[in-house]
Amino acid sequence: MTTVLHGLLAPSANRVYGQQAAALAAAELRFVLAHTVPGALEDVREESIAGMPTLRIELADWALDADIGGAAGEGIDAAARARVLTALARSPHIFGVFDEVGTMPAPEPVGPDREAAGPAVGPADGAAGEERLYVDEMPELPLLLPVRTPAVDRFDSTLLTTLKYQGKTNEQFTALMLSCAIAASADAHLIEDTSRPFTVLDPVAGRGTTLNQALMWGLDAVGVDLDKKDAELFRAFLTAWMRENRLKHTTSAERLTVNGQQLGSVFRADLARSKEEQRAGRGQSLTLFTADTTGLGAFIRPRSANAIVADLPYGVQHGARAQAGKQTRPPKAGKQTKNAALSRSPLQLVESALPAWSRAMTDGASLVLAVNRRTAPYPAMAEVLQQGGLRLLTEDGQFRHRVDRSIDRDIIVAVKRSHPASSTKGTPS
Repeated sequence: MTTVLHGLLAPSANRVYGQQAAALAAAELRFVLAHTVPGALEDVREESIAGMPTLRIELADWALDADIGGAAGEGIDAAARARVLTALARSPHIFGVFDEVGTMPAPEPVGPDREAAGPAVGPADGAAGEERLYVDEMPELPLLLPVRTPAVDRFDSTLLTTLKYQGKTNEQFTALMLSCAIAASADAHLIEDTSRPFTVLDPVAGRGTTLNQALMWGLDAVGVDLDKKDAELFRAFLTAWMRENRLKHTTSAERLTVNGQQLGSVFRADLARSKEEQRAGRGQSLTLFTADTTGLGAFIRPRSANAIVADLPYGVQHGARAQAGKQTRPPKAGKQTKNAALSRSPLQLVESALPAWSRAMTDGASLVLAVNRRTAPYPAMAEVLQQGGLRLLTEDGQFRHRVDRSIDRDIIVAVKRSHPASSTKGTPS
């Protein structure tokens, strides 16, 4: 037996991204379910129902039974069931989920000698004067029952959508990356364990799109970025947003000094939705370091990140420094020279920063990078990660999609070779 679900695709403000959303949603579900509920997904493909883009999702009956709205039925793996529904809830491309509980014959064509059951809304079909009541030309239509998925968002959507600026990463793509990071992390159980937080590190944080998405899903967030202007804009936004949404919160900002050297600055925020959450220790924390990501080992504790999610610069200045325009390895933290220019090479940035990033990862952590294949070809970035001691979980082109004329984007997911499940989840390398 197979349980068939239909996922109604969410609209996208970006036309180019929206045209590729169905393929990205399918790729996301294949990856996430393969790493959280192996064998549960039998097939996923694009479809259209009444002219609306959907995904047809076929699941093994042991993972999800027909009575989705009630308790898990006999023979159903309750834990697998919960993980499937959570994966669907986190998918940024799926607006709503429906269970196919049966089919019904499509309405008969309405002609001049037949009384219409209702207003004809479909295109002309066949003989003159005949129209269908539905847009689709399917001989049978599915009977669909809405499926209630877990509530994964903790805050109002304004946390993700208010801050607008040129070059901002699409919020749906950011959520896709974080969804894959959680699925690949062996520490994902911490999300339900209130005794310890699940911490997401974005080592190229920019203006905090990934940090905000982590907060939205109830996770702790740590960011690192050199750009003082970006850090100040993010700090001002988050502080105002917490105040306007009446969250219980505290903030602090101070210089970042390590062993007598000033490396930058640090902004910290602790927030909770209510006094009760705050008192019970169920709040969240965010830390943003304005400093060089290649030297984050000096101020971020080893093995403190359960996932690293980084949307690498697509040729924009970031991260490391180079003398007189020459691409060189960056100096040690605190030793940057006055006239140094920022490096434009994502490959060089990752090669220089990976040792520090890897030390910040727990043994079970995942690393998810978004790369522009034009400036950081997938094989070259994969080689950098493998030489740095990581194991790849994705293949070349698995999440490939076009952003614009100059950006051909893909995702690379990797884990440490010490990852407890790195050799058992179908890893490509």
